[in-house]
Amino acid sequence: MAKGITVKPIIIQWAIQNSGKSMSLISQKFSKIDEWASTESELSVNELNKLSKELRVPFGYFFLKKPPVEDIELLKYRTIDNEEHETPSRELIDTIKHMEARQSFMRENLVEDGFLPLNFVGSATTNEEAEELATAILTELGLTSDWNQKNPDTFNTLRQAASNAGILVMQNGVVGNNNYRPLDVAEFRAFVLIDEYAPLIFLNARDSVKAKIFSLCHELVHIWLGVNELYNDPQGENQVFLNEQLEKFCNETAAEMLLPGNVLREIYDVEMNAYENIKSISKGFSVSDLVACIRLRQQKLISKKIFDEVYPTLLEEMRKNLSAKEEMEKSSGGNYYYTQGSRLDKNFVHSVSRKAREGKILYTEAYELLGAKGKTYDKLIEFVEGR
Repeated sequence: MAKGITVKPIIIQWAIQNSGKSMSLISQKFSKIDEWASTESELSVNELNKLSKELRVPFGYFFLKKPPVEDIELLKYRTIDNEEHETPSRELIDTIKHMEARQSFMRENLVEDGFLPLNFVGSATTNEEAEELATAILTELGLTSDWNQKNPDTFNTLRQAASNAGILVMQNGVVGNNNYRPLDVAEFRAFVLIDEYAPLIFLNARDSVKAKIFSLCHELVHIWLGVNELYNDPQGENQVFLNEQLEKFCNETAAEMLLPGNVLREIYDVEMNAYENIKSISKGFSVSDLVACIRLRQQKLISKKIFDEVYPTLLEEMRKNLSAKEEMEKSSGGNYYYTQGSRLDKNFVHSVSRKAREGKILYTEAYELLGAKGKTYDKLIEFVEGR
């Protein structure tokens, strides 16, 4: 009988803890899990494969003598209530790693082709006025100050402008193509990977369209600030304070990009109550009700008392809308190529396709980068480049 692979119990314990699954649930599929988690055991390759799949842990981790330190070079990720999660889910970790691989490919590709670094990455500081930075970002993207006013396609307008400027914009609601591994909006809405050649913004596609628009603006501000350096402050002094101040500045600048204060003061209708004003502004400027409410308070157009009364109602409405959106997506199969194409940055797809045709990368690598292979890969390329 073939000898099994010796696995340390501390590795099993770590894998279980990071899976987010209860011991009782796991034991229903693995009768020996208690033994493996308490005593050094020999597991067959088949057992490890099944355990790896169930706990969503890379197979190679089971050969380690102590738990790995998954040091993800990521600044910070935001949640609906701006809460920070000490232990990120496997879904988030795997998504970040996947995006890092795509960014690495794109950076190498751009350097090889002789492109220069993007001069706007890290070009701004929090000492600037939010209004001035908002204008600078929109100008760089080729957008006017009223770019989103009564624009039914605000998200794609902004995404295309960012892509044209050299920023990779990806989105997904699951890990890769695995519909059984959804990304939780309550855990994160977006993240940004800073790079002077290929900055990358990832959006949680399970979020609402208006929320994604704001997240995209928010992460664009991160790119202009080059926040990767700030969050990796080697001294760590006042880091929490700096993070809070940074996020506040990013939120103010993002809101200014979408809903300039001077415009807001002009369109506010004193004949309507706060709730009606918020709904009208939200519809006319492609911003969420929450953003409109916050902006009205920032501009002192509504009192703190009214804000405290209205905001919880809007927050509850948003959560119900997100739940309804998820249910609708579950019931509709959708078009594979449209869905997969919407997840990818068009410039990224073009670069992968070109490098594969030129023989600079193997097609197996191209398949891995785009999450499609064979004829499906060919049709995806055709769909995206013809979109």
